[in-house]
Amino acid sequence: MKRYKVPRLIFINKLDRLGADPWPAIQGARDRLDLNAAAIQVNIGIENGLEGVIDLVEMKAIYFDGPEGVQVRTGEIPQSLMPFVKEKKLELFSALAENEPKMEEYFLEENIDIPPEELK
Repeated sequence: MKRYKVPRLIFINKLDRLGADPWPAIQGARDRLDLNAAAIQVNIGIENGLEGVIDLVEMKAIYFDGPEGVQVRTGEIPQSLMPFVKEKKLELFSALAENEPKMEEYFLEENIDIPPEELK
């Protein structure tokens, strides 16, 4: 895939399970596979406390409600997670900046208020 420059997407599953932690998996993709990996979502809670995810592109929270989390609703990002969300969004910009000059400008300015259409 590297030889032919095929883009990849890594899906990290089962964050509601005991011992779940997505961040070592992302770091492993960077270190072991030498990939320019970054998260596009941040989890809200972990293991039995998993409530949903934060979409770093749209900057909104997506909550899993009801039995088995089958009902989905959107809402505000919890203020307690905003510093971590900003950190992970800057990591995303850093990864994008390596291949996209426009994203490099945003990264250097530490501006996380990019229109989602432009980010996509």
